[in-house]
This record gives sequence, C-alpha cells and structure tokens, in this order.
Amino acid sequence: MKDKQVQYWQSAIENSRKYMKSNHKEWRRLLKAYELDFSVPGLPDEKLIKVSRFYPMARQLVAGISFNYPHVWFKVEEPEREFAAEILERVANAALEQMDARREVQQCIFDALFCAVGWLKFGYNPPGDDDIVPPYTVNDTQENDFPYVSRVSPFNICVDPLTPPHNLSQARYIIERMLVPLEFVKKDERFVNRRQITAVKAPDQSADIMMDFEEQEIGEEQSALDETKEMGEMALLYEVHDRIHKKRITFAEGVREPIEEVDHPMLAMEPVTEADPFTGQPMFTGEYQKAGGFLVDGGFPYAALKFDQTGEKFYGKAPMAYIEDTQNLQVESISRRADLLKRFSRTVLISRREREANADLGETLEDAKDGSIIWVEDPNSSMREMNFGTAPPDQIGLENDARGYEEQTLSVSEMAMGGGKKLTATQASLQASFTQLNREWLMTKVEDLYRITVRNSLRMMADQRYLPEEFLINVAGESTDPVYEAVTSDMLAVRYRVEITAGSMQPLTEQLEREDALQLFNFTINLPEIDRIEAIKGLLKAFRVQDPDKYLSQGEKGDALKAANLENVAYLLAGGDPGVTPNEDHQTHLQTHQQIVNLPQFQQLLPAQQQQVQAVVQQHMQQHQQYLQQMGGGQAPQAAAGAGGAGGAGGAGGAGEGIINLVRSQAQDVSNAITRQAE
Repeated sequence: MKDKQVQYWQSAIENSRKYMKSNHKEWRRLLKAYELDFSVPGLPDEKLIKVSRFYPMARQLVAGISFNYPHVWFKVEEPEREFAAEILERVANAALEQMDARREVQQCIFDALFCAVGWLKFGYNPPGDDDIVPPYTVNDTQENDFPYVSRVSPFNICVDPLTPPHNLSQARYIIERMLVPLEFVKKDERFVNRRQITAVKAPDQSADIMMDFEEQEIGEEQSALDETKEMGEMALLYEVHDRIHKKRITFAEGVREPIEEVDHPMLAMEPVTEADPFTGQPMFTGEYQKAGGFLVDGGFPYAALKFDQTGEKFYGKAPMAYIEDTQNLQVESISRRADLLKRFSRTVLISRREREANADLGETLEDAKDGSIIWVEDPNSSMREMNFGTAPPDQIGLENDARGYEEQTLSVSEMAMGGGKKLTATQASLQASFTQLNREWLMTKVEDLYRITVRNSLRMMADQRYLPEEFLINVAGESTDPVYEAVTSDMLAVRYRVEITAGSMQPLTEQLEREDALQLFNFTINLPEIDRIEAIKGLLKAFRVQDPDKYLSQGEKGDALKAANLENVAYLLAGGDPGVTPNEDHQTHLQTHQQIVNLPQFQQLLPAQQQQVQAVVQQHMQQHQQYLQQMGGGQAPQAAAGAGGAGGAGGAGGAGEGIINLVRSQAQDVSNAITRQAE
C-alpha cells in the first residue's frame, strides 16, 4: 500500500474516534441508567430510591417485537422451478437454527434501544478446530465449515461519517475495532509485520475499545478489567471494509503499515476451469475469479438495526434517550418524597406548659400503644404534629405526568395515550390500534434483519468457496420417511423472495383474528353465493396453515408432485437414485421425471454428464413401472368395476393390460425424449 493511502486510513481511524465520541458518551449514560446508576443533587447514594423505568420498557419492547420462533418462507420467482421453494425453506430454517441467529438478533434489538443502532456481522467459519477468524475467542460458538452471524458491540463499529441516514450501502467504509489475544495474532499467517504488534496496556486510551479513558471513572471493577487485559496480552486491531475498492484492510494499534490487505472475502467469485488434457472436459483449477458484486447485501458483511429515521446523519438518538428525562424525574421525585417522610417521621411539637405538668409526656407518646389514653391539659392547643414530611400534591401529579409522557413516547402498551385516565370505548379502540400499528412497524425492522441474514447466508453457501460439505437437510416429502441429502450450490441457484413469519410475536392478535375468521365462516358457509372451497382455505390461513391445499382432496397429488421435483433436483441431476417405495404416486412421479430433460440444470450439463443422468433416470423410472405393473395385476377387479360395472374377469384383465400398456408407452416416450436430447 502506498504511503498516501496508509496516511488516509490512519487518519480515518483517528477521525472515527472523534466522530463517535459524543454518541459513545450518550450510550454509556443510558446503559448506566439501565444498570441503576443514578445520582440526585443533594441526596447521597444510600437515600436514592432506584426505580428503573428503562428495565420494564426494554423488556416489553424486546418481548413484543423479537421473534421467539422465526420461520422463513420462500417465493421462487421462476415458474418452472417453484418446487425449489420447499428446499430453500428447509435450508434457510435449518441454517438459522444452526447459526443460533435468534439469540444474536435479540441482543441486537437491545443494542438498538440504547445505542441507536444494533449490528450483526456475517462471515464464514472455515472447516477445522483451529480458531482462525478474528477475534478468535468467539469461534467456539460458531459451526465449523458454516456461515455465521454474530452480534457486534455498537461501541466497536465506526461508520463513514458521510453515510446517509437511510442507506448503509452508500457508506464508503466501515471500521470494526476488536480486542484479540496477541498469541493468536502472532500465529496468524495471513498477517504481515506480526513482530511489530504489541499488547495494549492500560491506561492507554486505545487499549479499551468500549470507552474513552479521559472520561472514564476508574473504580475497582474497571481497574480489574484493565488488569485482565494487561495480563491476557490483548492486541487492538482495526478491520477496515473498503466498499469502494472492494478490499479488506487490517491495521494493528502501534503499527503504521497494514498487517493485511486482500480482496474482500465477501466478493462474488466463480471457479476457474481448464480443459482436461486427456478427456477435454473442464476441470476446476482451485482458483477463483471475480464474478461481480458482493455476496452480502449492500457490499458490507454487516446489517444495521435502526428503529427510527434521522435527519442528516446516520446515527440518531437512541430510543431510550427520549424517556431519559422522565426516568430521572421519577427517580428524583420518589427519592425526595421518601427522604421527606423519613426525615420528619412522627415529629410532634408540645408546649412547655404541658412538659411542666407531665415531665414524661415525650416518652409516653413514643411508647404509646394502639388505643392508649394519655391525659394532657389541652390537646387542641398544647401540641401540634409537624407535617413537613407530606409531599406537595403537585409532586404526585408530576410523577403521574412523567409516566404518561413516557408511555406516549414509545407507545408499546395499552396505556400509551391514556395516561391512566378512563377512556371511552372509541378512544380505547383508537389507542389500541395506534399501539398495535407502532409495534408492527418496529417488528418490520426485525423482519428485515432476519431477511438479510437469510439472503446473506444462502448466497455464501451458493458460492463454491463457502459451501458446507456436511450440511444435510431432509429432501423427502412431509408425509414420507425423512431422507437426508447434502446441500449443493445447485439447490440455491434460483431467484427467490424471502418472507418471515412472526406468529409467536402476536398471540393476542392471532387469537382475535381466528375468532373473527370462525365467525365469518359460520355466517357465510351456507350462503349459495359463497365458494365453499375458498371459504375453507380462508379459515385455514387464519390458523396460519401455509399450504391449505394439503388439507383438501388434491393435497396428496400435490405432495407427490413436490416429492418428485425434489428427487429430480436433489438426486437424479446429481447422478444418484433415491429409490422407490410401493406407496408412492407412481403415475405422478413418472410424468415429473419425464420432464427432467427440460430443466435448465440438465441443459447446462456436459454431454457426458447428461448421458449419466439419463441412465439413472431410466433405471429409476423402471422401478416405478414395476410397481405400477404389480398394482395393475392386483387391483384389476376394482378397476374393472369402476370402468364398466359388470366386466367380470375379462374386464379385470383388460384394465390391468391397459395400465401396463400405458406405462410401457410412457417409458417409450421418455426413452425417445432422452435420445433426442443426447443427440
């Protein structure tokens, strides 16, 4: 790298620290409040009543918009390959489970509430047990030879200051700061100048990537943390993702020159082939060339979760910052009320005349029991209770107003716009609708995050460099025994649209929708103008049945068609035979396998590969034909009765021979089609 470029990136790293300084200061303050770190002027810490409003609000938001059981659905946009949607669904849902994406996304939601933006990082963990992906120490939570998604602390991400507020993909670069064990960095052969890398030492400002030391309060906990880093010999790395030049550049603290500069690993690549000198067939050379574009959305291996729009900059106010003042107001008000009550509790003023008449009157009042009688000269004028401990009425109203403003700001509960007041039925309905609309709008942001995770993961697995070798999925139909097959890039090479189901997030809304659907069904099912089949489908969809056709009479044939299509893609095109069972719909399978020569994947094969596939298809279809012949002989009387009613044995034999002739005719058609395709 030229000296001018080195200077540019070193300046960009330093400038990013200045740019993020004010944001970090606000985020730290909000997180301290979440951890009950409050201060009220004039009151010592032991007199504070630490009532957290952040905790229930954050818990309510995370529980209300996160996916407990996210499920992915696909819509394939190529008409001749709609059957591939089921394969994609199984691959995507299995990948989400294997990557444990739900846990990472839920923490990302929390980050977005307190730090304005939550971050996920995507990558591929190569095969093997060695920790070879920085920051190394998290690799045990990632599957070997598999894509990964990992939450990254917002304090560790520095975005190009010129990034527009609505589109991360227009950023020029993203810098991730990471604290990694020096031992692993020294052994990482991808890095150069490794001898110059040294461990960071506190209180060096750059040693802690979570906060700036000049604003840090050095307490026992922070002192222990600094000592841990120093004992562990940690190195500070800056991983630069240069979208403009499609590079990944890594710098180490204390080393001016980059220790790594490579083409970005998330660039789309295609394998380089050369002709075999003996057969002339193309062979992989083990090298790759750029295919254009990135495997990840927007050109960055990161996804940002933002709940709110901002003005002219990418970072805006964290959602919890909007209720920070109301939280502080409530803590201060409650603490001062409690201090007043304790400071002036049970204080009584007594005239000196009463004291002269009864010297033990003070002790008598202090030790008096319920119902005790105390004789005094004049109870109306001789003593008076001190009422300084009573909080002013306006202070109670101030606290109630603060809670109401807080609910109105985030609008996530049924109290959102009422402020505790009694509402009319119309007001309650409008309020609930607004709250639900606001919650659903927040949920769409989480849906987008899962959608990006699925797209990035499938694009990586479709690349030959990142295809997991031992990722198995069930390719059999739902009504048959499971059959596991390794995922191949051909299964993922289709145009599709991803949809996310958030059923478990809205149990109350779902119940209401189902009740409405049942009422509508009962009211309309007997009307002559209503299509019964469509009414049943609508009812099934209300109960989130994704494929209502399976519940109808044609569902079994649809399952057979899907199973046959799966066999075409997962087995026959790969040169494998899935076998045949007696209970399959052999007619549907024969018709589907006959169309394999028209699939784009078949036509892209080399002639020698096509001949191999054709041989496997013929062998597989012969098994279907054999079962059809057996069924034709065994079910002849029933077939005859259905055809003619009184055909007797001759009718049965005619029906069986008709089925056999039909099968032979189809087999001949398939053979002719394969021969023509080979020619």
